[in-house]
Amino acid sequence: MHTLWLVIQREFVSNVLTSRFMIGFIVCLLSTAVAVFVQVDDYEKRLAGYNTAVREAEAEAQEWELYSKIKPKAHRKPNPLSIFNVGTENFGANTVTVELGKPIFELSFPIWSAPTQKRGSDNPFLAMFLTVDVVFIFKIVLSALAILFAYNAISGEREDGTLKLVLSNSIPRDTIVFGKYLGGMFSLFPIVLMSLIVALIIALSSPVTAFDGNAIAHIVLIFGISLLYVSTWYLLGLLLSVWTKTAATTLILSMFIWVLLTSVHSNAVAFAVEKFPPYKSNPESGALQPAFEVWDQFKKERDAYIEQRGYKDIGKSITWAPEDGEPGRTRTGMGTSSESGGYYRIENYHITNVAKADTSIFQEILGFQEKLRVEYANKAEEILNKPAEERERNSKFADTLSRISFADTYDFAVGTVAGTDRRNYNDFIQNARAYKREIVEYLTDREAFSSRAWFSNDQGDAELADLPVFEHRRLSLSESLSRASIDILILLAWNILLFMVAYVSFLRYDLS
Repeated sequence: MHTLWLVIQREFVSNVLTSRFMIGFIVCLLSTAVAVFVQVDDYEKRLAGYNTAVREAEAEAQEWELYSKIKPKAHRKPNPLSIFNVGTENFGANTVTVELGKPIFELSFPIWSAPTQKRGSDNPFLAMFLTVDVVFIFKIVLSALAILFAYNAISGEREDGTLKLVLSNSIPRDTIVFGKYLGGMFSLFPIVLMSLIVALIIALSSPVTAFDGNAIAHIVLIFGISLLYVSTWYLLGLLLSVWTKTAATTLILSMFIWVLLTSVHSNAVAFAVEKFPPYKSNPESGALQPAFEVWDQFKKERDAYIEQRGYKDIGKSITWAPEDGEPGRTRTGMGTSSESGGYYRIENYHITNVAKADTSIFQEILGFQEKLRVEYANKAEEILNKPAEERERNSKFADTLSRISFADTYDFAVGTVAGTDRRNYNDFIQNARAYKREIVEYLTDREAFSSRAWFSNDQGDAELADLPVFEHRRLSLSESLSRASIDILILLAWNILLFMVAYVSFLRYDLS
């Protein structure tokens, strides 16, 4: 054990006292600080936009007098952990407007009156700039530092004769390998730790940034995954240092693999999957016409019900009470209007002099019609969501291929833990759909579809005091760990594999 400690101490001192340690330490701290300043400013703007949107939605809700007019909104609250990993926070929808007769869907091209809205800038250059975050710095800078610390661990000492001298003292080779690994990691540990502390201090200096216990636990887990990631790169450099004869060769080979895995691989995979998608998909615009046809089916079924009930002409079927005993002076009537956006149809009804009318037949029709409208909206939603589902299948295939690179695996793992990955965004859309179902259940329980307050407030406004409010729940630590477990295990497997190969290779290492 004493010998192992001496090897660790020697490796640690030889790394810390070099210029590469000081330069790497300063570069990592400064780049982390700049990235956090940018992300904190972006988070403050997104949070301000979110708070404004919530206040506007609350003000709109105060004006709802009829059940048919409610349009609750599901808002995606900015994630404070996006300061460390921005992920999908600046992409996709921030708000989903819930309308009973309108499907919730996303298309890659803008469409009139879409249910999903995005707040903030759509400037692609600004979006690219905002992707530089703490995890990006760790992914690029720390991996390069790990390579620079490990590339001459064996081959460098072989060149200057130090390794031969060490082995002449009967030090076991496994002790040397293990000691060099631990010494190198102890050298990198303070850089990772101090960078994270600086990031936390800057983040907490913002008056709107607050981390609860759950968020702190997630940050600690991100720190642990980052150490595992840095360890992978150090072991790769150590292995290449064993396999090559000179430190220069080790460095060139290591940097080639570093560029390949951190930059080239993921972009090449994304390009290949985009050009040759494993799951073929039809053009998104092709989903609009089938969705529109759904509403024709709805209208036919609704009209068939009206005719079956003997209410073919709704306007004439409503009994109107005379005004002042003089029927001729009463103006009555019913008007309908419809608007179509290619994917949904809303019909608005207006009854003049509703206070004098017997609207029981109309209410009966609405009770059938509006429930039916929701069912057909769900059918249209299935059609309109197929393009997004096909895109998601191709994206998952690309992610699987990207996991060959442990740099991308690290990205996926941290994004999952931070709650800024694509799956968490999809959860928001799914939660918005679940919220819509909750609203439908709320109205169904109150028999709102067939109530007078659906179309008129002459006998009182709709009762909406306990209308459900959308809440996008953050994952607990155990849930995040469960989701990220595969990526964490992949990183762990890479560590074990690289260490074992380096260990066996060094046992067979020939000094001649």
